[in-house]
Amino acid sequence: PLSAAGLPTAPQMDPAAALADMDELVEEVLLRSPPDDPAHLVRAALVCKRWCRILADAGFRRRFRKLHRTPPMLGILHRHTHASYVTTFTATSSFRPRNGDLLRDWCALDSRHGRVLLAGLPLRDDPSENNLSVWDPVTGEQLELPEQPQHPNRVPFGWNATVLCPDGACDHLDCGRGPFLVVVVGTDFDGGFVYAYSSEAGAWRDPTYAAHYGGDPLNFFFFDPCAYVENALYFMFHRDMKPGILEYNLGTHEISQDLLPHYLDRGVLTTTENGGLGFAAVDWSRLYLWSREAGRDGYPIWAQSRTIELNIMFPADCPLLSSCMIGSVHGLHVFFVSTVDGIFSIDLKSGRMRKVCKERDIENFVPYMSFCTP
Repeated sequence: PLSAAGLPTAPQMDPAAALADMDELVEEVLLRSPPDDPAHLVRAALVCKRWCRILADAGFRRRFRKLHRTPPMLGILHRHTHASYVTTFTATSSFRPRNGDLLRDWCALDSRHGRVLLAGLPLRDDPSENNLSVWDPVTGEQLELPEQPQHPNRVPFGWNATVLCPDGACDHLDCGRGPFLVVVVGTDFDGGFVYAYSSEAGAWRDPTYAAHYGGDPLNFFFFDPCAYVENALYFMFHRDMKPGILEYNLGTHEISQDLLPHYLDRGVLTTTENGGLGFAAVDWSRLYLWSREAGRDGYPIWAQSRTIELNIMFPADCPLLSSCMIGSVHGLHVFFVSTVDGIFSIDLKSGRMRKVCKERDIENFVPYMSFCTP
């Protein structure tokens, strides 16, 4: 078009289209906010109503999770040995949990897919005598589970439990508000048993039992983290002073047991880089990693896959005099060691090591991994 003077004029842009283009540019910038700093998104939401609308949109939350893929560690839940009735959430980011005051008189057993499994204190040998609840630190919602089924003739010798998303095909990027499954494993004189609670059904399923292979009953420990591999859960136990693992198949509901080599004792079950079952242990200044592989005769064998010298990762003013493995992050090569100078996280992919807790006498330790968006 020409002006009155016969000169060309600039084309008129649709204001609505220009605003939409600007929103897309703002969203592309905000999507690249660091996931381990939720306060960054909160500050951005205070800039103006338009930015707040972009951040509050469900589509932004989905795209934010899809872009970053790996949920960040927002904090850790732990109890001090000398304050066993107080669970503390120590933030490792700008995140602060909602309803964090409810942690008094509760113990964190496990955390997976954005949820935390809590057990009422004091912990008892019979899991049916312990109150369980599932807590979402981002929303503050807490659901107390109904009482577990009781067996009048059962004399339990220990138990363990975990919480997870029941959909094996889920990418777990945005399932924190969906259904969940709580699995409790225990043992008595006759064998091992498993109870599973489904939030969709709102009830406990019929228990699954498996007889002992011989010897003393299995001895589970409350705070040994379990591993989740290919739709199966793996819990560590000890029997006759020997380490072993109990496998619970989430699809078939079958239980199987297997003893571990004697040298796989003082450590934790993990997942390997290719998604298999692994084991990690610390012996003074070395971190040892094993993976379970198929042997020539079809039976699984444990092969040492890697050895890491920890002393070279620690600063000179923090010598690693002694340490022990206390946990790992499911699906990631992130491990936690307890040292004389506190608890450190070790990321083998980035080579990054940092102190996440100054406490040393920790009775149980649960890392909390989740996305947090406004």
